[in-house]
Amino acid sequence: MSPRFHFLTIDARPRGPNGPYASWKLLGRSVLERHVATALQVQEGPVVVVGETDLPISDLGDNHRIILARELADSDGPTLRTDRLYDAARLRRTLRRGRDPDVASIWRLDGPGGLAAAESEIIRRQSYQPIGKYWALGPARAIARVLRPTFVRPNAVTLTAAAFMGLAATLVAQGGPGWSVAVCLAVALVLDTADGHLARLQGTASEFGRRLDEALDEAADMAFHAAISWWAYLSTGAIVWLLVGMGYGMGKYLFRVVSQSEPGPIGQSGEPGSEMGLRSLVRYAGHADVRWHLWIVLAAFGHLEIALAAYAVYFPTRAFANLIGKAVRRG
Repeated sequence: MSPRFHFLTIDARPRGPNGPYASWKLLGRSVLERHVATALQVQEGPVVVVGETDLPISDLGDNHRIILARELADSDGPTLRTDRLYDAARLRRTLRRGRDPDVASIWRLDGPGGLAAAESEIIRRQSYQPIGKYWALGPARAIARVLRPTFVRPNAVTLTAAAFMGLAATLVAQGGPGWSVAVCLAVALVLDTADGHLARLQGTASEFGRRLDEALDEAADMAFHAAISWWAYLSTGAIVWLLVGMGYGMGKYLFRVVSQSEPGPIGQSGEPGSEMGLRSLVRYAGHADVRWHLWIVLAAFGHLEIALAAYAVYFPTRAFANLIGKAVRRG
């Protein structure tokens, strides 16, 4: 069923102790920029931004779907407030059900803790690890605390994590011992967790850092599965493993393209709520943290080809399921 509205309105007028909340920076991005990005993800119509002339409009980019206004229009359309933070997935479900957008809010900037608490909440949701929280989160936070007073910046930690992933891929391609691959993967996971916490502690979060992390994660993912494909081919002599490797790369790319309108980092859903049905379980099968731990276990047992084969099917299947779902909703 299609949503019962034609556009979303963002009320950028609420003011805090230091001016409009819309201008506040949260981890390198203004609140207004975050709201507009969320609104453009959850619906296809135009987004109306209501506010003053000193808003950070330059952060929004050149998007023909953004309409600027000075006052709220009399309409039944839903309105997002810039003194709130919203969860995009929850907002999408809320709007489809015709409910108040405040149901999808996850934080109030005018509440206790304000900006600092909001940044901590964003990091917690973006770096949520259903498995890693039990062992990787502690060491990652410890590393961030140690590095906080130093000259080491989060981007350096991100690059180091990528280097360990590259080492793991090299070991796999050369048929190295499984325990060494598992150790490299575990170290990379801890460092990949630590960079976000270090950014928050140092106040050095940036859009460049976020994009660097995403780009290196994807590059490492592709390199690692290419290495598995090559190793499986050399071990068995079966060319089908090279085809499976190609299928994984194409499937993952197709999934990313189709999922551009989904909220959050691709394959990294936020922390689950009270509803944990079949759809949530399917999504979590593709969660980066879940996949990372599967790599560690399978590397230790010398059977990484299982992960390659499984996700060579998983990603294109989810991509086509997303396409069908979008077609049904539009119909």
